[in-house]
Amino acid sequence: MTNEINQPFKLNPDDQQLLDALVESGFDPQVLESLSAEDRCRVGAILNLFELLEDYPVEDADDSLVHATLARIDQYESRAAAKASEEVALQSASRRGFRLPDLISVAAVFLIGASIFWPMLSTMKQRRIDDSCANNLRQMGYAFAQYANDYNGSIPVARTGLFSQWTQSFTNAVNLGPLVAGKYCERDHLECAGHEGLVGASYGYQWQIPDSDLTWGVNSITVILGDRNPLIDAIYQAKLQTPILSNSLNHGGRGQNVLRTDGQWMWLENPMVGADDNIWLPKGVSALHDGELQTDGQDIFLAQ
Repeated sequence: MTNEINQPFKLNPDDQQLLDALVESGFDPQVLESLSAEDRCRVGAILNLFELLEDYPVEDADDSLVHATLARIDQYESRAAAKASEEVALQSASRRGFRLPDLISVAAVFLIGASIFWPMLSTMKQRRIDDSCANNLRQMGYAFAQYANDYNGSIPVARTGLFSQWTQSFTNAVNLGPLVAGKYCERDHLECAGHEGLVGASYGYQWQIPDSDLTWGVNSITVILGDRNPLIDAIYQAKLQTPILSNSLNHGGRGQNVLRTDGQWMWLENPMVGADDNIWLPKGVSALHDGELQTDGQDIFLAQ
Protein backbone atom coordinates (compact mmCIF):
# COMPACT_ATOMS: atom_id res chain seq x y z
CA MET A 1 0.00 0.00 0.00
CA THR A 2 2.75 2.33 0.94
CA ASN A 3 4.48 1.71 -2.36
CA GLU A 4 1.28 2.57 -4.22
CA ILE A 5 0.89 5.86 -2.33
CA ASN A 6 4.50 6.87 -2.95
CA GLN A 7 4.19 6.22 -6.69
CA PRO A 8 3.71 9.44 -8.71
CA PHE A 9 0.13 10.04 -9.82
CA LYS A 10 -0.46 10.06 -13.59
CA LEU A 11 -3.51 11.27 -15.50
CA ASN A 12 -4.96 9.07 -18.19
CA PRO A 13 -4.47 10.36 -21.72
CA ASP A 14 -7.99 11.74 -22.03
CA ASP A 15 -7.77 13.74 -18.78
CA GLN A 16 -4.28 14.95 -19.72
CA GLN A 17 -5.57 16.20 -23.05
CA LEU A 18 -8.50 18.02 -21.42
CA LEU A 19 -6.23 19.59 -18.78
CA ASP A 20 -3.92 20.92 -21.50
CA ALA A 21 -6.88 22.39 -23.40
CA LEU A 22 -8.22 23.95 -20.19
CA VAL A 23 -4.82 25.57 -19.44
CA GLU A 24 -4.66 26.97 -22.98
CA SER A 25 -8.19 28.44 -22.60
CA GLY A 26 -7.26 30.20 -19.36
CA PHE A 27 -9.40 27.81 -17.32
CA ASP A 28 -12.55 29.03 -19.11
CA PRO A 29 -14.67 25.96 -20.03
CA GLN A 30 -17.00 28.12 -22.15
CA VAL A 31 -14.24 28.46 -24.72
CA LEU A 32 -14.19 24.73 -25.21
CA GLU A 33 -17.30 24.59 -27.42
CA SER A 34 -16.70 21.27 -29.14
CA LEU A 35 -16.61 19.17 -25.96
CA SER A 36 -18.89 16.23 -25.59
CA ALA A 37 -21.09 15.81 -22.55
CA GLU A 38 -18.64 13.28 -21.07
CA ASP A 39 -15.68 15.63 -21.63
CA ARG A 40 -17.57 18.50 -20.02
CA CYS A 41 -18.04 16.32 -16.94
CA ARG A 42 -14.32 15.62 -16.89
CA VAL A 43 -13.52 19.36 -17.16
CA GLY A 44 -15.87 20.10 -14.29
CA ALA A 45 -14.13 17.51 -12.13
CA ILE A 46 -10.73 19.02 -12.90
CA LEU A 47 -11.93 22.52 -11.98
CA ASN A 48 -13.34 21.18 -8.72
CA LEU A 49 -9.90 19.81 -7.85
CA PHE A 50 -8.30 23.24 -8.40
CA GLU A 51 -10.98 24.86 -6.20
CA LEU A 52 -10.01 22.43 -3.42
CA LEU A 53 -6.41 23.57 -3.66
CA GLU A 54 -7.45 27.19 -3.26
CA ASP A 55 -9.50 26.34 -0.19
CA TYR A 56 -6.81 24.17 1.44
CA PRO A 57 -6.00 25.74 4.82
CA VAL A 58 -2.31 26.78 5.35
CA GLU A 59 -1.17 27.84 8.81
CA ASP A 60 1.23 30.80 9.24
CA ALA A 61 4.86 29.89 9.76
CA ASP A 62 6.26 29.91 13.28
CA ASP A 63 7.95 33.28 14.15
CA SER A 64 10.93 31.49 15.69
CA LEU A 65 11.51 29.66 12.41
CA VAL A 66 11.38 32.96 10.50
CA HIS A 67 13.78 34.62 12.92
CA ALA A 68 16.19 31.67 12.79
CA THR A 69 16.11 31.70 9.01
CA LEU A 70 16.78 35.44 8.87
CA ALA A 71 19.61 35.06 11.42
CA ARG A 72 21.23 32.36 9.33
CA ILE A 73 20.97 34.58 6.27
CA ASP A 74 22.58 37.51 8.16
CA GLN A 75 25.34 35.20 9.46
CA TYR A 76 26.06 33.94 5.98
CA GLU A 77 26.21 37.48 4.59
CA SER A 78 28.53 38.61 7.46
CA ARG A 79 30.92 35.73 6.82
CA ALA A 80 30.92 36.46 3.11
CA ALA A 81 31.66 40.15 3.73
CA ALA A 82 34.47 39.33 6.21
CA LYS A 83 36.04 36.91 3.78
CA ALA A 84 35.91 39.47 0.97
CA SER A 85 37.49 42.12 3.24
CA GLU A 86 40.26 39.71 4.26
CA GLU A 87 41.02 38.92 0.63
CA VAL A 88 41.23 42.63 -0.19
CA ALA A 89 43.56 43.22 2.78
CA LEU A 90 45.82 40.34 1.75
CA GLN A 91 45.99 41.63 -1.82
CA SER A 92 46.83 45.14 -0.59
CA ALA A 93 49.49 43.79 1.79
CA SER A 94 51.03 41.72 -0.97
CA ARG A 95 51.29 44.86 -3.09
CA ARG A 96 52.88 46.91 -0.28
CA GLY A 97 55.04 44.30 1.38
CA PHE A 98 58.22 42.59 0.31
CA ARG A 99 59.00 38.96 0.30
CA LEU A 100 62.48 37.75 1.18
CA PRO A 101 63.46 37.29 -2.49
CA ASP A 102 62.27 40.86 -3.13
CA LEU A 103 64.42 42.21 -0.28
CA ILE A 104 67.44 40.28 -1.55
CA SER A 105 66.90 41.70 -5.04
CA VAL A 106 66.62 45.25 -3.70
CA ALA A 107 69.75 44.80 -1.58
CA ALA A 108 71.63 43.48 -4.61
CA VAL A 109 70.58 46.52 -6.64
CA PHE A 110 71.81 48.86 -3.89
CA LEU A 111 75.13 47.03 -3.61
CA ILE A 112 75.68 47.18 -7.35
CA GLY A 113 74.74 50.86 -7.38
CA ALA A 114 77.08 51.60 -4.47
CA SER A 115 79.96 49.75 -6.14
CA ILE A 116 79.47 51.91 -9.24
CA PHE A 117 78.64 55.31 -7.76
CA TRP A 118 80.78 55.32 -4.60
CA PRO A 119 84.10 55.48 -6.51
CA MET A 120 82.58 58.15 -8.74
CA LEU A 121 81.52 60.22 -5.72
CA SER A 122 84.95 59.77 -4.14
CA THR A 123 86.65 60.88 -7.35
CA MET A 124 84.34 63.89 -7.63
CA LYS A 125 85.13 64.89 -4.03
CA GLN A 126 88.89 64.60 -4.62
CA ARG A 127 88.60 66.64 -7.81
CA ARG A 128 86.66 69.33 -5.96
CA ILE A 129 89.40 69.52 -3.30
CA ASP A 130 92.15 69.64 -5.93
CA ASP A 131 90.37 72.37 -7.89
CA SER A 132 89.69 74.42 -4.76
CA CYS A 133 93.33 74.19 -3.73
CA ALA A 134 94.55 75.14 -7.22
CA ASN A 135 92.19 78.12 -7.22
CA ASN A 136 93.61 79.28 -3.88
CA LEU A 137 97.15 79.12 -5.30
CA ARG A 138 96.04 81.16 -8.31
CA GLN A 139 94.70 83.82 -5.94
CA MET A 140 97.95 83.70 -3.98
CA GLY A 141 99.86 84.18 -7.25
CA TYR A 142 97.93 87.42 -7.83
CA ALA A 143 98.63 88.46 -4.23
CA PHE A 144 102.37 87.82 -4.53
CA ALA A 145 102.49 89.76 -7.82
CA GLN A 146 100.72 92.79 -6.32
CA TYR A 147 102.89 92.70 -3.21
CA ALA A 148 106.05 92.46 -5.30
CA ASN A 149 104.87 95.37 -7.44
CA ASP A 150 104.50 97.50 -4.30
CA TYR A 151 107.83 96.37 -2.74
CA ASN A 152 110.27 96.34 -5.64
CA GLY A 153 109.79 92.67 -6.49
CA SER A 154 110.35 91.43 -2.92
CA ILE A 155 108.80 88.28 -1.45
CA PRO A 156 106.91 88.85 1.84
CA VAL A 157 108.88 88.02 5.01
CA ALA A 158 107.69 88.84 8.51
CA ARG A 159 110.53 87.38 10.58
CA THR A 160 113.19 89.76 9.12
CA GLY A 161 116.02 87.38 9.86
CA LEU A 162 115.21 86.94 13.56
CA PHE A 163 114.57 83.21 13.21
CA SER A 164 117.42 81.05 12.04
CA GLN A 165 115.63 77.69 12.29
CA TRP A 166 112.17 76.22 12.33
CA THR A 167 110.85 74.53 15.46
CA GLN A 168 107.52 73.20 16.63
CA SER A 169 106.95 76.48 18.48
CA PHE A 170 107.36 78.56 15.31
CA THR A 171 105.25 78.52 12.15
CA ASN A 172 106.87 79.55 8.90
CA ALA A 173 103.41 80.42 7.53
CA VAL A 174 103.58 83.60 9.66
CA ASN A 175 105.72 85.01 6.85
CA LEU A 176 102.58 85.11 4.70
CA GLY A 177 101.02 87.52 7.20
CA PRO A 178 101.92 90.67 5.23
CA LEU A 179 99.78 89.47 2.31
CA VAL A 180 96.71 89.19 4.54
CA ALA A 181 97.48 92.34 6.55
CA GLY A 182 97.96 94.36 3.38
CA LYS A 183 94.69 92.96 1.94
CA TYR A 184 96.49 91.41 -1.00
CA CYS A 185 94.54 88.20 -0.30
CA GLU A 186 91.89 86.82 2.03
CA ARG A 187 92.76 84.52 4.92
CA ASP A 188 90.52 81.85 3.29
CA HIS A 189 93.00 81.71 0.41
CA LEU A 190 95.50 80.18 2.83
CA GLU A 191 93.17 77.25 3.65
CA CYS A 192 93.25 74.10 1.51
CA ALA A 193 89.96 72.17 1.47
CA GLY A 194 91.87 68.90 1.81
CA HIS A 195 93.50 70.09 5.02
CA GLU A 196 90.25 69.74 6.97
CA GLY A 197 90.80 68.01 10.31
CA LEU A 198 94.57 68.65 10.39
CA VAL A 199 96.20 71.05 12.85
CA GLY A 200 98.20 74.08 11.69
CA ALA A 201 98.67 75.92 8.41
CA SER A 202 97.33 74.46 5.17
CA TYR A 203 100.32 75.49 3.06
CA GLY A 204 104.10 75.33 3.32
CA TYR A 205 106.05 78.50 2.46
CA GLN A 206 109.61 78.45 1.16
CA TRP A 207 112.00 79.02 4.00
CA GLN A 208 114.20 81.99 3.19
CA ILE A 209 117.70 82.11 4.56
CA PRO A 210 118.92 85.46 5.98
CA ASP A 211 119.79 88.06 3.36
CA SER A 212 118.11 85.98 0.67
CA ASP A 213 117.72 87.76 -2.66
CA LEU A 214 114.65 85.75 -3.65
CA THR A 215 112.36 87.92 -5.78
CA TRP A 216 109.08 87.48 -7.60
CA GLY A 217 109.14 86.64 -11.29
CA VAL A 218 112.51 88.28 -12.03
CA ASN A 219 115.28 85.83 -11.26
CA SER A 220 115.25 82.07 -11.86
CA ILE A 221 111.83 80.51 -11.45
CA THR A 222 111.39 78.48 -8.26
CA VAL A 223 108.60 77.04 -6.11
CA ILE A 224 107.52 79.51 -3.44
CA LEU A 225 104.34 77.99 -1.93
CA GLY A 226 102.77 74.53 -1.81
CA ASP A 227 100.75 72.02 0.14
CA ARG A 228 101.72 71.17 3.70
CA ASN A 229 105.06 69.36 4.30
CA PRO A 230 104.26 65.76 5.43
CA LEU A 231 107.77 65.20 6.88
CA ILE A 232 107.30 68.06 9.34
CA ASP A 233 103.91 66.58 10.30
CA ALA A 234 105.64 63.24 10.87
CA ILE A 235 108.15 64.88 13.25
CA TYR A 236 105.33 66.53 15.22
CA GLN A 237 103.60 63.13 15.47
CA ALA A 238 106.85 61.22 16.24
CA LYS A 239 106.52 59.19 13.02
CA LEU A 240 110.23 59.06 12.31
CA GLN A 241 110.08 56.35 9.62
CA THR A 242 108.05 58.42 7.15
CA PRO A 243 109.54 58.08 3.63
CA ILE A 244 111.11 61.29 2.30
CA LEU A 245 109.15 60.97 -0.97
CA SER A 246 105.79 61.00 0.81
CA ASN A 247 103.12 63.27 -0.61
CA SER A 248 101.23 65.95 1.29
CA LEU A 249 98.34 64.89 3.52
CA ASN A 250 96.22 67.69 2.04
CA HIS A 251 95.23 65.46 -0.88
CA GLY A 252 95.24 62.06 0.75
CA GLY A 253 98.80 61.27 -0.31
CA ARG A 254 97.97 61.49 -4.04
CA GLY A 255 100.20 64.50 -4.74
CA GLN A 256 100.48 68.21 -4.05
CA ASN A 257 99.82 71.62 -5.61
CA VAL A 258 102.66 74.16 -5.72
CA LEU A 259 102.98 77.80 -6.81
CA ARG A 260 106.00 79.11 -8.71
CA THR A 261 107.51 82.62 -8.61
CA ASP A 262 106.16 83.30 -12.10
CA GLY A 263 102.56 82.95 -10.84
CA GLN A 264 102.00 79.49 -12.35
CA TRP A 265 100.71 76.58 -10.25
CA MET A 266 101.60 72.93 -10.82
CA TRP A 267 100.38 69.54 -9.64
CA LEU A 268 103.23 67.26 -8.53
CA GLU A 269 102.64 63.53 -8.20
CA ASN A 270 105.83 63.34 -6.10
CA PRO A 271 107.77 66.01 -4.17
CA MET A 272 110.65 66.22 -6.62
CA VAL A 273 111.33 69.38 -8.66
CA GLY A 274 113.96 68.87 -11.29
CA ALA A 275 116.37 65.99 -10.93
CA ASP A 276 117.37 66.25 -7.29
CA ASP A 277 115.39 68.91 -5.39
CA ASN A 278 112.98 67.44 -2.83
CA ILE A 279 110.71 70.28 -1.76
CA TRP A 280 110.31 68.68 1.70
CA LEU A 281 114.05 68.54 2.51
CA PRO A 282 117.00 70.95 2.61
CA LYS A 283 119.55 70.13 -0.07
CA GLY A 284 121.96 67.35 0.86
CA VAL A 285 119.79 66.06 3.73
CA SER A 286 118.60 62.43 3.63
CA ALA A 287 116.26 62.67 6.62
CA LEU A 288 114.53 65.67 8.14
CA HIS A 289 115.16 66.56 11.77
CA ASP A 290 113.72 69.26 13.98
CA GLY A 291 115.31 72.65 13.22
CA GLU A 292 117.26 71.55 10.16
CA LEU A 293 117.55 74.24 7.42
CA GLN A 294 118.94 74.58 3.93
CA THR A 295 122.12 76.54 3.26
CA ASP A 296 121.71 77.00 -0.49
CA GLY A 297 119.64 80.01 -1.47
CA GLN A 298 118.54 78.24 -4.65
CA ASP A 299 117.24 75.19 -2.75
CA ILE A 300 113.51 74.70 -2.32
CA PHE A 301 112.39 73.87 1.20
CA LEU A 302 108.69 74.28 2.05
CA ALA A 303 107.87 74.52 5.74
CA GLN A 304 104.59 75.34 7.43
